[in-house]
Amino acid sequence: MAGSTASIIDKDTGEKLKAYVFVATLPCSQLSYAEATLSMDLHSWITAHNHAYEYFGGTTQIIVPDNLKTSVTKHTARELVLNPTYREMADYYNTVVMPARVRTPKDKASVEGSVNVISTWIIAALRNTHCFSIDELNKEVWMKLAEFNQRPFTRKKGYRLSAFEEEEKFALSPLPTTPYKMSEWKTAKVRPDYHISVESMFYSVPYEYINRQVEVKLSMTSLKSFLII
Repeated sequence: MAGSTASIIDKDTGEKLKAYVFVATLPCSQLSYAEATLSMDLHSWITAHNHAYEYFGGTTQIIVPDNLKTSVTKHTARELVLNPTYREMADYYNTVVMPARVRTPKDKASVEGSVNVISTWIIAALRNTHCFSIDELNKEVWMKLAEFNQRPFTRKKGYRLSAFEEEEKFALSPLPTTPYKMSEWKTAKVRPDYHISVESMFYSVPYEYINRQVEVKLSMTSLKSFLII
């Protein structure tokens, strides 16, 4: 996420609401994708990844994210624990998550440079633009993004989009038929009546799981439980 933020105006109150800007950058061409969201929660994070892959027209072999809590639960020299949903998304796209090491800017040099430029090119340019919904704001963001990706390089011929087409597009893996559909993982204890409570709803599980902890996978259409060994 870019450090600087944008904003939209609440139609009812006139209050300015903070909008965060997700930025994804490819390392070779520096082609970038940007999207404004009203939250940095897991749903927004996963949705932005889906849209970024759709924008690039393929998936990468590696993702190097910031150490946001929405993606990385724990990251030390000895242990890396990803958010289960983020890990599942990466598996779905057949990519490996390698979070940037804490206080090691070289691990994410490509995206750091583009984040700084986009912060100026897009966010600062829209400072005086009044948008009343996140959709309106993103229309403005994507117009500036198109300009950014087609802006000529200063030290070589071409621009980010042309460099991507010539040098990097071939290296992307094909997109799946459908985007990743987000699921959420929770932990629950099985009650004596072999039911678990998830978001104020009760679900039955095999009676053998009584008094055991289970992991629960929630999606828009289903719920699955897995015994923790």
